[in-house]
Amino acid sequence: MSTSEHQHWLAPYQVRHGIRAVIKGEVQLDRDEILHHLRGYLEYRHREELYCQLRAPLRMNCLSQLDRSQTLDFRNKTVPVYLLTGEGEKTGLSGLLLMVLHNYLYRRWFRPYRSNIECGQFVAKVVLTIDQPDTKDEDSAVDLAMRMHTMINTRLDSIKAPQFYTTRPLFRAIAIVIPGQSYYTCGLVSRIATMPVLLVLTGEHEGLSAPISFDSIADRTETVTIGGKEAVRTNLETAVDFVMFLEKREESAFGPQPDPIASTDASALGDWTGEWIYENVQLMANQLGWDDEPLVGPSSQGADTDKYPDWTGQGAHTDAVL
Repeated sequence: MSTSEHQHWLAPYQVRHGIRAVIKGEVQLDRDEILHHLRGYLEYRHREELYCQLRAPLRMNCLSQLDRSQTLDFRNKTVPVYLLTGEGEKTGLSGLLLMVLHNYLYRRWFRPYRSNIECGQFVAKVVLTIDQPDTKDEDSAVDLAMRMHTMINTRLDSIKAPQFYTTRPLFRAIAIVIPGQSYYTCGLVSRIATMPVLLVLTGEHEGLSAPISFDSIADRTETVTIGGKEAVRTNLETAVDFVMFLEKREESAFGPQPDPIASTDASALGDWTGEWIYENVQLMANQLGWDDEPLVGPSSQGADTDKYPDWTGQGAHTDAVL
């Protein structure tokens, strides 16, 4: 097998010039090649940042004291996923599940080249506190998840979000709760799509285009009331697909948030949120032969899928090694 066949994530121009030469800006590329390369770079950065957020440890008392930078990890996310560790012999394998869960969520939500990924957008924020109290059943699991939910949202409300970063209404309104008893063996972790979870309505509905109803997934769920909260028992696949359905519903009602054009204009962005990355992208483009014309719009409009029907580039490489 040749190197290019083995490294399926390489685009034709990366095979031709060598990936290092392209990354270092030592070659000149066509416009479509430049746009493809830049999208791949942003996909890689997006995935890397989400992974780093996932691995950053949180403690219970940290949730009410998140600093300004930490709050960004919760902004522009659609739903919180509260990962609970359980109790005793059924303590969940949280260290093992984290990576499996990250890959599952990402591959379920992400559309190569086409997902809007600017400003940290993602379907979920996984919350795992390393010193959380034991939870022996659904009642204690939901109670703990809702306490964490309140602490997080209260803290988010107390800190002014930078432009283009918001706490999404869906993030306040619904949560996925994964009890420790759902993943206390390797076999349960390996069958992550069918892992039992709870979808819980928090009682918050401000800012939504319509109330949330579980009717559309009634055939795949069991309705329950836990701690006074309306919820359903289901599996992770159904829960994530339902959240993505709600995400599309809200986008249809209000348009994509943040604004895809304004949020990628480097001249309008602050320097502490990490959006210097777009200035870096402009520099990369110029080094590769761009004509210094400002790059406008989200990276999801850049790659030509007719010329690049298969997913290639740095984003595809990152997915292959995680």
